[in-house]
Amino acid sequence: MKRGTSSHHRTTRTRTPMKVADTTVLIDHARGDPALETYLDDHADETLVVPTIAFHELAVGEVLTREESKEAVLANLGGFDVRPFTSDHAYESATIESDLRQRGAYDTSLSDDILIAGVARSLSVPVVTRNTDRFESFKGVTVESY
Repeated sequence: MKRGTSSHHRTTRTRTPMKVADTTVLIDHARGDPALETYLDDHADETLVVPTIAFHELAVGEVLTREESKEAVLANLGGFDVRPFTSDHAYESATIESDLRQRGAYDTSLSDDILIAGVARSLSVPVVTRNTDRFESFKGVTVESY
């Protein structure tokens, strides 16, 4: 799996499939998790991008546990491409949260996952995560595990 690219290389025939990384991907990549590495190898022709929300979650953990600098946290991303959170992502996240609230299933611990899911849903691509149960409760979000 391609870990994102900042270049805008385009092909005229097909686009490389994209997927959105949950924070578990970043954590497991840093730990060298064999299941994740196998998944990445098996999906090498796809692009995996990191929403700024996932970067935030990773940074909180890194700063709290090791007082890491921004540069150190970015270095721990291992070449993944961090993408900004947009108004389209925010709107989709809001509709996911609204649905959860209407069903009585909203919990504040889901906040970051809702934002990440909103990114994936706005792009019509899957979220890759180890925490499939959390994301599968969000309507209209496709989830892949490793």
